[in-house]
Amino acid sequence: MMKYIKEFIGSLILISTLAQAEESTLDKAKGGALQLWDKTKETTIEIADSTSEKASEVGGKASDIGNKASKNAKETGAVVWDKMKEVGAATAEGARKGASKIRKLVSAEDCKEDSALCYKDKE
Repeated sequence: MMKYIKEFIGSLILISTLAQAEESTLDKAKGGALQLWDKTKETTIEIADSTSEKASEVGGKASDIGNKASKNAKETGAVVWDKMKEVGAATAEGARKGASKIRKLVSAEDCKEDSALCYKDKE
């Protein structure tokens, strides 16, 4: 009977040692998982903050470039419009002078009533 008691106590000691070892392993795994989770959260927050800052910087730069481009487009458009008016006026003046020269070269006898060149005051 004593033998059984010794075996029983020995078994209890062995089981207790194994249980403690298993709990220690589980605690280490749990601690490692918590550290990994904390690092993952920190990294995710840092990435989100960095991305937000960069997006804000890029947005600001894009806004500045857009404003400059808009201003330049307005100025360029005004210059182009002014030049187009000058070209139009010069073209009209050139047409008038050309028609006047043609009228001088064409004799009044060759002029037909329905010809554009016969209307001297209408341009």
